[in-house]
Amino acid sequence: MRRLATCWFAAAVVAALVVLGGARPASAFEYEIYIDIDNEEDLLELFNTDQIEEDTFNTLLEILRRGTSLETASREELYVLPNLTYEDVDAILAYRDEADRVGDPANLVVAGVLSRRKLAAIAPFILVPRPPGAPVGADGQIRYQTVFAHRDGMAPPMYLQARINTLRHLTVGFAGGLERGRVNRVAYDPSRDALSADGPRPRVRLPKYFAQWETDKWGIIGGTYRIGFAQRLTFDTTDRYTPNGFYLDYAVQRRYDLVRECTESAGELDTSPCADSTNRIAPDYAFREGQQGVAVGAKHLPLPTGWLQSYAWFSFQPRSLYQYQVRDISQCPDPTDPSNADCSAPFVFNRESGDSLLDPQSRFSFETLPNMYSELLGGGNFTYFYDRRTHVGVTGYGARPVWLVQEADLDFQDWARQPYNGAFGAVGADFAWGYKFVDLFGEFSRSFDNMDEVSPEGGGGNAAILRNTYTLDNHEVELSARYYDRDYANPFSGAIAAPDLRDGLRTRDEAGGRIRYNAHFWDRRVSLRTFVDFWGVISEGLPRGRLFARTDVQATDWFRPGLWLEYQRRDLRPVEPVACFETTNSERFQQAQCGGQRFSLTARSRFDPHKKVYVTLQYRHDFQDDHYELGGVDFSGDVGGGVVGAEIDLDNLDVEDRLRQDLIGVIVVGVKPIDKLRLRTRWRWFWEDVTDNDRFEHSVWGYFDAAYTIRNWAIPRLRYDLVLYLDGRESTQDRPNPEHWFLFEFTSRF
Repeated sequence: MRRLATCWFAAAVVAALVVLGGARPASAFEYEIYIDIDNEEDLLELFNTDQIEEDTFNTLLEILRRGTSLETASREELYVLPNLTYEDVDAILAYRDEADRVGDPANLVVAGVLSRRKLAAIAPFILVPRPPGAPVGADGQIRYQTVFAHRDGMAPPMYLQARINTLRHLTVGFAGGLERGRVNRVAYDPSRDALSADGPRPRVRLPKYFAQWETDKWGIIGGTYRIGFAQRLTFDTTDRYTPNGFYLDYAVQRRYDLVRECTESAGELDTSPCADSTNRIAPDYAFREGQQGVAVGAKHLPLPTGWLQSYAWFSFQPRSLYQYQVRDISQCPDPTDPSNADCSAPFVFNRESGDSLLDPQSRFSFETLPNMYSELLGGGNFTYFYDRRTHVGVTGYGARPVWLVQEADLDFQDWARQPYNGAFGAVGADFAWGYKFVDLFGEFSRSFDNMDEVSPEGGGGNAAILRNTYTLDNHEVELSARYYDRDYANPFSGAIAAPDLRDGLRTRDEAGGRIRYNAHFWDRRVSLRTFVDFWGVISEGLPRGRLFARTDVQATDWFRPGLWLEYQRRDLRPVEPVACFETTNSERFQQAQCGGQRFSLTARSRFDPHKKVYVTLQYRHDFQDDHYELGGVDFSGDVGGGVVGAEIDLDNLDVEDRLRQDLIGVIVVGVKPIDKLRLRTRWRWFWEDVTDNDRFEHSVWGYFDAAYTIRNWAIPRLRYDLVLYLDGRESTQDRPNPEHWFLFEFTSRF
């Protein structure tokens, strides 16, 4: 395995050196592949087939739903569009300045600013402006979707999402739906010195709503929104790589795994209410919690040289919390005290499980508790721009959790994402400088909290990030370095970081550097994307690394093969890997291996035999030696994550010295027999650990999808999913097999 890793690294370096001399302009942003989609379903397909990662999916989904105006977008907003370089972005801005407006996006092709292919790729992400003098009207989109599973006897989960633009500068919208899997009305039960809640049942929920007025000079938004600045180190909740300001928030996410209808343990009863219930139902739609309140921004205040930008925001967002992240302060004043056995989370009883509150009650397990606390938050940003590429700015915020459960003295566990013991925040300064082919960015931040008043750690820490981008005629390279010390506990930092979690946060206890190189060469028929990331866990002295290279070749007009290689190692020291586990805020039982490595090889081909037909074939094979077993409980899995609240006895940890092999095979077929009808099917074969069919998942998942455009205001869509489990796990025997999913969607654009 080590020889394989050495050969792969050498090959990647040689390939990068070979193409540096003859490459053409490259994709600037860190998207793993050339993004060429028409709608959200295409984007979701890229994510489900492992062509893009979750961070990339979230970023693209956000900018796809919001849209980007070529008339008003800043340099940062244009740069996040897929497949554009800084050279492309600066050319668009120069054309806009010279012509006063972009107008029809096709003008960029006529003027030689963008190629037809690049314009077609960004078309789904841009907003086409109204022509000058056009009457004021309204346009927007309404979408309804519901999904249900076979043998699901409850009212199915559903959502309704709407967005309307009118009066040239006003945008209003909302997103809400019917959910049935969440508990409700969490309260303190003094008779049990515990928490209690109502059980899950169908309920209407409206978590997203907003009204925004935005012009070239200023903007204001009320309701739900996301906001971020600079290098995302001090404050960012946007999922954007280069955020600058606030963005409306009405995103909805669909989940793809059945959940247990009953999640209760026995509690005070003789047996669990779930003892005879193994039924699984379709999960609720997910709404990510951002900010809820008001944000105001003065985007462009002219000065004799340059301009000023100023933002202020206030939020009072009710937040949910995983039940095991709650702590009773009266029982556990210091959550880091290993000698205190009372630091576990308080029980959550189902007060509806008995005829009266005094009757024995069952307990909930693995639940996310709604409206546990509200986060009172305020922040501001002040930036001076010398020009579009050069600025200096400061950003700061302060927050305090306001617990909503009366009569209980609650706080967070030490492994929760939020700092415990009261208020917290951060303040930072950033800069950007650009000249010719060089763009340099940096941000320094200092966090503050009160954790050190009750624990030996905390009190605030320092963090810094430096990013440098070189855009030449033949390539683009991005170099970045980062440092986040052990006490930098900032839950609103979205800066570049490895997937490791330290006390629920990625931007904590880490130092590292990244190199990205993207290029197109041989008349743009060959694209190369390479990435190297080395980082260390500062407190544990663990150097880690990840690198990949992805090459796609447009061999003919109808055939595009590709080869992707990726290698990860959890301990780069010249010693045998040592297993270690840590706790995180994950709601799933995951694992963080301090040792172990993984090598992935993916072959992908796209065929376009006809302009209305395409076929994608993809096969991925993983080799990994991070296989650990403890007391008959398996903790194997992908690198990253952590065991929730687990205390692992490393002395009794058995390590199997073998390579685990996983495989994923995918075939996608899309057909558009007529312009208004779109058909698609995808089948995935997934097998974890091909040598043992009784340990991990082995499944086949396929779907058929049909969408028909009656008019722009009426686009119905139907989808049927079939999931067949082939493994012999005990959990497989307790679930529906096969699974049948049905989805209906209706979209109206006007």
